Amino acid sequence: MRKILLCAILTVMAVGIEAQSIREEIRDNIRCSAGNYLAYPEPAQLKLTPAPEGKHPFYISHYGRHGSRYLIGANDYEAPYAVMAEADSLGKLTPLGKDVVQRLDIIRKDAHGRYGELTRLGALQHQQIMRRMVDRFPEVFAEGADVDARSTTSLRVFLSMENAMMQLSRMCPKVFIHHNATQRDMYYLCGSDPRLEALKQDSATQALLTTFSQRYDTSSRLMQSLFNDTAYVRQHIDADKFSNSLYELANSLQNTDLSLRMTLYDLFTDDELYDYWRKGNAWWYVNYGFCPASGGSQPYCQRTLLRKIINDADVSIQLKQPGAQLRYGHDTMLLPLVCLLEIIAAPHSQRENRFGLATADLESLDRKGWANYKVIPMAGNLQLVFYRSSPDDTDVVVKVLLNENEVQLPLKNHHGPYYLWRDFREYYLKKLDAYEESEK
Repeated sequence: MRKILLCAILTVMAVGIEAQSIREEIRDNIRCSAGNYLAYPEPAQLKLTPAPEGKHPFYISHYGRHGSRYLIGANDYEAPYAVMAEADSLGKLTPLGKDVVQRLDIIRKDAHGRYGELTRLGALQHQQIMRRMVDRFPEVFAEGADVDARSTTSLRVFLSMENAMMQLSRMCPKVFIHHNATQRDMYYLCGSDPRLEALKQDSATQALLTTFSQRYDTSSRLMQSLFNDTAYVRQHIDADKFSNSLYELANSLQNTDLSLRMTLYDLFTDDELYDYWRKGNAWWYVNYGFCPASGGSQPYCQRTLLRKIINDADVSIQLKQPGAQLRYGHDTMLLPLVCLLEIIAAPHSQRENRFGLATADLESLDRKGWANYKVIPMAGNLQLVFYRSSPDDTDVVVKVLLNENEVQLPLKNHHGPYYLWRDFREYYLKKLDAYEESEK
């Protein structure tokens, strides 16, 4: 009986420890609370697993998000400033509030005319990612290699690609580089599915997210710290909307030069930042993960992209020269692609992040390791690296890097993180075919 009781206690303790792990990650690095606004972290895995004996990298297939950027619209900056400036003119701010309105003024002036644009840090991120790609896989970028790069027509995405290509040309001047940003490529670089989009907007789905978010009060304490008149706040300020605006500004600062001068994270407690992240993470899961509430099939919105990746790889494998196909786009494509692949990421915290997760329990996402910042920080990227012993080798193997760290797939591995390409393509093509057949 004592043994049974001890096992039960240890089980509860283990669950508790696991449930705290992402909370602790965010506490240790509050920037992680930004979710998809996290500035790209350098890869945690410095040494990659050696390839099977005799195999050498010859081809890389890649999809990457644009680098760090400013918030999208003028209202993201001007609206919260206007709220506080009006309150200040009426004498409704606390000393902290007066300090914050000055910070907001600096932030909005820095962002003026740059809305949605790539920042200097965003450009640097893609230069560094390309540098590491060449350093890790020099055979892919050998003399005469053919590199084809495509971006969406978004300026920040195009400039992300161009910064990567400039870095590549500096390091490998004898590589043939073709790069373009055209509407013709948008169907796979930035595709969507109207039926799946409609499922996201279903009233029951939206009610689920609203109910979940309302469980966490992330505005009351903040309002009291910034404003000296509770009646004024009740009558004139949408506390939740305003607090969320400050939270987004706090997250966005890490992507700009202003991060060296100021912060807004001091306005929030650790628990508030964690709760904000939980609400945002749930939104990403419902909209782009295998959440049953939104149909359980949202990642299939990127089935065209995955087919393109597979078909392009089949063609490239037939070529004798090395090369790469580099695609640049957005977080709203990268995250569902990672989920569609059912990637299992095991970061150095020893937590497994299973992005093929399907659960109706939004409260359990962090405990089960579904964390948006593991996939879609600014400049987040997926790299499929192909290996063979010679152009005649039919046993091509592939490994997958998520944000430059090795991950697992739901397949029988050939050697460590390496999988036979024929197993990869068979598994995912069957998966895509089954879904498309079910939709007829």
